[in-house]
Amino acid sequence: MNYKTLALAAVLLPLLSNTASAATAADFGRIPVLINIVILAGAIASLAVAIRLLSLVRGGALAKGWQLWVLSFLTLALGQIVILAEKLNFFALSFDIAGVFYLATVVLWFMGLVQTRRVLG
Repeated sequence: MNYKTLALAAVLLPLLSNTASAATAADFGRIPVLINIVILAGAIASLAVAIRLLSLVRGGALAKGWQLWVLSFLTLALGQIVILAEKLNFFALSFDIAGVFYLATVVLWFMGLVQTRRVLG
């Protein structure tokens, strides 16, 4: 494990602990938003890398698998945007559309893996 990961864990773990005596309810309300922002940033970074890799294999046998991966990271990012919009009270939905986006993400990840496995043998 590198030092940056350990430093991040050292900062976040006390915030996630339910036994922290000095933390208020408002502090715990902001933590999931922070986590959703980190997940959104990771999804966008992964989407950018997947698009770059798709451009490298364009027209090749692996292109379809990478197309599915690009779509999966896009649905993950959209799901995080919906969750953040709900948590920050931009709008409210009557059902959990983020769950639908997450289901689509997992299905697309699986299809991308199956397609890549099929190509690689």
